[in-house]
Amino acid sequence: MTKARKPNLSPLPNSPDNQQAALPMLVDRVSFMIHRIGEHMARICNPWFQEWGLDLVTSRMMVALLERETMTAGEIVKIMALPQSTISHQLKRLEGLGYLTRTVGAQDSRIVFARLTERGLDIAQRSNQLSRSVVGQLVSAIGEDDLDRVRAALKRADVALEAMFDATTASAPGSRRKRNTAGKVPTEKPR
Repeated sequence: MTKARKPNLSPLPNSPDNQQAALPMLVDRVSFMIHRIGEHMARICNPWFQEWGLDLVTSRMMVALLERETMTAGEIVKIMALPQSTISHQLKRLEGLGYLTRTVGAQDSRIVFARLTERGLDIAQRSNQLSRSVVGQLVSAIGEDDLDRVRAALKRADVALEAMFDATTASAPGSRRKRNTAGKVPTEKPR
């Protein structure tokens, strides 16, 4: 019988000062507030998403395609910060709904290009309008004066957490996945 591995509860490498700092109560932690905001957005948007056969992730993928017209699966992986397998599955699902087409690259069959169909374009525009309403509420709550600072702080947090993921993935207990050092994914443009 194989003995179950205990999780490594020591401080993560590269954490600030690698010490046990006092944490605020869960409801006051930034990570928890981000979680709650995400859950609020999902609850607000889910009635529309269910009608369209989407969820928050696929809706965002479609808006990204709306903005860029054609994207590789790798570009979508990078933007969404999700595993390649998840994005591939969602692209197949969206293709099955008739919202996009997937085309294998002529030069490299490992590269898959996604492009919205006419039906997908309509749903992506609706998703973008729904997003505009939610963002309008967020901007109103944050305030125009603080918006640029909040956006900049969130971008710094995103970069820091991506770097932490890259640093800890290879050394995580039981991890079989390895990411390349820069988290780069091929982003060849269609010709």
